[in-house]
Amino acid sequence: MLKEKDHYQQLLQRFLDNNCTPAETAELLDFLQQDASNRFLLEEMSASFARPVEEHAGPWQDRIKEKLLLATQPVKVVPFYKKWLPAAAAAALLLAIATAGWQYYHTTKNTRPVPALVENHPDVLPGGNKASLTLANGATILLDSTANDAIPSQGATKVIRVNGQLKYDAGQATNTAVVYNTLTTPRGGQFKIELPDGTLVWLNAASSLRFPTAFNGTDRTVILNGEGYFEVARRDNMPFKVQLGNGMVEVLGTHFNVMAYQNETNVKTTLLEGAVKVTHQSHTVRLAPGQQASWAADGNIVTGPADTEEAVSWKEGYFQFNRAPLADVMRQLQRWYNVEVRYEGNVAKREFWGKIPRNVKLGEALKILELSNIPYSMRGDTIIIHH
Repeated sequence: MLKEKDHYQQLLQRFLDNNCTPAETAELLDFLQQDASNRFLLEEMSASFARPVEEHAGPWQDRIKEKLLLATQPVKVVPFYKKWLPAAAAAALLLAIATAGWQYYHTTKNTRPVPALVENHPDVLPGGNKASLTLANGATILLDSTANDAIPSQGATKVIRVNGQLKYDAGQATNTAVVYNTLTTPRGGQFKIELPDGTLVWLNAASSLRFPTAFNGTDRTVILNGEGYFEVARRDNMPFKVQLGNGMVEVLGTHFNVMAYQNETNVKTTLLEGAVKVTHQSHTVRLAPGQQASWAADGNIVTGPADTEEAVSWKEGYFQFNRAPLADVMRQLQRWYNVEVRYEGNVAKREFWGKIPRNVKLGEALKILELSNIPYSMRGDTIIIHH
């Protein structure tokens, strides 16, 4: 299999350099169209190079665009995100790392990269619906996607647990004592919750949400660490606030995503619907749908257009990378597969794009490194990226 992969990588390289003979070109295109996963690769490559050319792009990208657009005209492909097949996942991975590898090779004019140092693909399962709920009295309840056993009422609020989701039903309770619960997901976990006001929150891996069991004050404030997607139930004159360390997102009713992991460079708020006000230290901005606000711990808020599909891809069941640096990719894999990542030496800079279902095993996800010729090894639960 490795020899076959090397053979087609060499054909791809010759194709990019306009050095393929007619027979080699036919062989390459036949390979790319011989099954669903390869056809998906071909279509995705075509779509990638049909985008506006970046400033740093060279004429080789134009050659690829022309050739791939011609090659893919007769190909009809069912988008893999509707199929969720492992084969399609592998094709998406090949797209992401192959295009990144081509760009790196041609922009740096380095010699052909060395093969990845892979000991064995680990058979690590992907994450799933699991979390823990800390009640007001300090008791902790482990949650998963199947158990539906009872959870004690919190004050006058009933807590319903059904199929990987929590629902807080405050009924008509008013003026009750405010107590707080905390929902926490581990690395490799995610969970969905309906808050007492009807707001829906999807909590990503390695995250926590602290919230009152009833909203009886002048606002609805919750505290987020990590990442969450919010569909806020509208309540006029009672704004919903998400506290993020020294930042705050305030809304009345809207859909937005907040990514506020401590090990990420920036906090990011992405608005899909409605309107939000974002505050960081003494700076405040308002977002319109399709915009994103980001800030570093000691920096000002920066706003701009958002890739909303990428921002909420985790909620929809896949990773999406749009020119993502290697470190960003590895942090997402680290959180979802509950593994460690270590870098040895001066690792080459790469950018990745493509989609990967979150339900594939780690061994399959790590093809994003192997096929990009990024040397790595796996020791226990640690992925080591080599020079």
